[in-house]
Amino acid sequence: MIRDQRGFTLAEILVAAAVLSMMMAALLIIQQQGQFAYITGAARVETQQNARWALDALTGELRTAQSVTTLGAGCGTGPIPSGGGASSITFTDWAGTPVQYILTGTNLQRISGGTTTDITPGVEALRLWCLDTNGDLTATAGAVRSLHIRIQTRSEQATAGAGPQNQRAALEAHLRLRNLL
Repeated sequence: MIRDQRGFTLAEILVAAAVLSMMMAALLIIQQQGQFAYITGAARVETQQNARWALDALTGELRTAQSVTTLGAGCGTGPIPSGGGASSITFTDWAGTPVQYILTGTNLQRISGGTTTDITPGVEALRLWCLDTNGDLTATAGAVRSLHIRIQTRSEQATAGAGPQNQRAALEAHLRLRNLL
């Protein structure tokens, strides 16, 4: 027979279980916060990347445009950037090909030579303000010498309501058209 055999009392087991439960709850909270931060960061990167991609594509081609041929409704209205502005523009590129950028739903599209290309999804707003040589707003395509562009994007996986995946980004650029005839 074994003497002085000792075990744990019920009180000791309950205290150990409570401490272990608190530690597990703390670890769960830390893990959830890390996941929330990751989802928020990934959505923010996505929206900013989409806005940069769209703005770079549009401004790169517009800088070398030979002429602006058609302005979307509102191009010559303002004020910049809070009101007015068009959501499409047509111009002749450096090779003499007509190119149109237009917002269709939430896709920024480039139409050239009968081919429509989606530039980027998740675009909430595209606004273009057309300016003449004096920097005044103009609605006349032949008078456009510079543009103010604002693109607002949202997460592609955005859901209704608030949440970490619902991110938005807005970028603006002011550019002077270089190759006008």
